[in-house]
Amino acid sequence: MTFKVLRDRLQWLALGLALVLFASDWWARSHYVDFVNSAYIDSTPRIVNQAWLLLLLSTLVVGILSFPRLPSFLALISFLWVMFLCIQGH
Repeated sequence: MTFKVLRDRLQWLALGLALVLFASDWWARSHYVDFVNSAYIDSTPRIVNQAWLLLLLSTLVVGILSFPRLPSFLALISFLWVMFLCIQGH
């Protein structure tokens, strides 16, 4: 298997991971984050945070490995967007 074939296969995994990352981040923020008196209160369970971190890192790695493809750009944009929201929230 050449690197080009690997990138072609990983591009679809990158797209899937990006969609799952974006959807799971949206779901976790809508269920576990509250704003009380202008304060950001995050009550996300530890297991959800650990799964989210694993998904975040795998999206980044697969997005970098399949880089010159469109799905990899979407994966990297999804990674950056979720990291931006995470930094903004704290």
